[in-house]
Amino acid sequence: MVVQIFIASGTLAVLFILFLVITKSTGTIDNHLYKLEYLIRKECDIQLESLEFRYKMKAADKQFEETYGTKKRFADDIQKAVDGNE
Repeated sequence: MVVQIFIASGTLAVLFILFLVITKSTGTIDNHLYKLEYLIRKECDIQLESLEFRYKMKAADKQFEETYGTKKRFADDIQKAVDGNE
């Protein structure tokens, strides 16, 4: 009878420790997954902002070229400067 109580209490202690370890491990895994999700979302936001910035810069350049038409004039000036240096 004493042996059965000892085996039962030992088994209960082992199960308690097992569930304690499993709970701690799943909590750590859960925290790492939340951290990973945050970093991925942050990276996506940064890439989206970069894409929006490039789009706005191209639109501004296009508007500037349409308004002032300086690209051809600058190209001619550059060509004259190159020809003058030779």
